[in-house]
Parts: sequence; structure tokens; C-alpha cells
Amino acid sequence: MFRQGLFLLSWFGAGGLTFYCVMLRSENRDLSEELTAQQDFQQRYQEQLTVNVRQREDFEVQIQQLQNNLSGAQIQMSNLSEALQEAREMMVPATQQVIEQLAGDADQ
Repeated sequence: MFRQGLFLLSWFGAGGLTFYCVMLRSENRDLSEELTAQQDFQQRYQEQLTVNVRQREDFEVQIQQLQNNLSGAQIQMSNLSEALQEAREMMVPATQQVIEQLAGDADQ
């Protein structure tokens, strides 16, 4: 009887251990799948981060080029404004001379 009890007890123990091993295996599989998903996510994150860094560098270069273009345009506008002012100043005596000639012709 003692042997039968010991035998049953060992079977229950073995069954319990088997059940526990199956549960651990299932949990291990679930954790492995979750780890794989997290690693995939991290890989995609790193790839996107690399793309974003490159884009930012490209945008900074473009911004610098636009600022240089703007500076050049401002210089051109200043030069054109000065040229226009000089042209106006040159026009005043020429215009005055034409008006005087017209006035002189009208008097004759």
C-alpha cells in the first residue's frame, strides 16, 4: 500500500512537473515572440531615425542655400535701388534741359 501511494504520488509529481514544463515552454514561446516583435520594432525605429537624420541634414543644407540666395537677392536689390537713384539724378538735368528747349521753341 505504501508502494502504491508512493507510486501514485510520484505519478502526480511527474504529472505536475510535466504540466509545469509545458506552461514554462508556452510562456517561453510567448516571451520569445514578444522579444522578436520588440527587436523588429527597434530595427524599424533605428532605420527611421537614420532616415530622419539624413533628411534633417539635407534640410539644413537647403536652408543654408536659401539663406545665401536671399542674401544675394538683397544685395542685387540694393544695387538696383542705387542704380535707379543714379538714373533719376541723371534724368533731372536732362529733363530740365528738354523743358527749357521746348520753352525756347514755344517762345519763338
